[in-house]
Amino acid sequence: MRVVVIGGGLLGVSAARALAVRGARVVLAQQAGRIMERRLDPAASALVERYLTGLGVEVHTECRVRDVRCAGGAVRSVELADGYALGADLVVLACGVHPRTGLARAAGLEVGRGVVVDDELRTSDPSIHAIGDCAEHAGTVYGLATPALEQAEALAALLAGDLNSHYTGTRSLTRLTLTGPDSPFDLAAFGETEALPGDDVVQLTDATRGTYRKVVVREDRLVGGVLVGELGTVGALARAWEEQSRSLRRRAPAPSAHP
Repeated sequence: MRVVVIGGGLLGVSAARALAVRGARVVLAQQAGRIMERRLDPAASALVERYLTGLGVEVHTECRVRDVRCAGGAVRSVELADGYALGADLVVLACGVHPRTGLARAAGLEVGRGVVVDDELRTSDPSIHAIGDCAEHAGTVYGLATPALEQAEALAALLAGDLNSHYTGTRSLTRLTLTGPDSPFDLAAFGETEALPGDDVVQLTDATRGTYRKVVVREDRLVGGVLVGELGTVGALARAWEEQSRSLRRRAPAPSAHP
């Protein structure tokens, strides 16, 4: 069976691995320049791609899907924007979500990657709130269920009269275990995995053991990290990052989406 997986995020990678180990001929098509680009740094992305390639997955990055061709009620191919066609008997859509901001923009609300909101989930018009996949909080559009639920709980409490209710962001830990014919591939990432100018970076690679470690420190504060293989320390690192992030958010003035 020929399978094309559209999307190289967490779900796309997991689907590609699962299908490959069951004998399918898998092609993973990713619009971005690398796999899991929202959660991993380039080095970790390269390790994931190498793992998938070792399972027989054909990885295409920087390719945009234009159409899915069908005939006789069945999928036949996936056409890319450059005109190249990938033969397919099955297509898996794992390309995530992108906020549809046209209505908000037409209404005069501030829009970035999503509808911009503050810690009270108010838009630039204080009488309008936004939550979920369309909302951009502190520069982040999550596109995930957990942040949407946390935003809904915070907004419901606020509208019910709890003036202390605020949404200060979701500090999620991405953890992925890919099993294959040999040893499993373990990966974890949290916070900002790519450094900004002036950040301190500790990076360790052990090709023999198949491990990769990277932590990013900004002004003596842990802001993110990524670990591949031997994840024994990830819990302690993630807890330290979460505690420091909460402490910083408590000290900082709440961002406002409106004047």
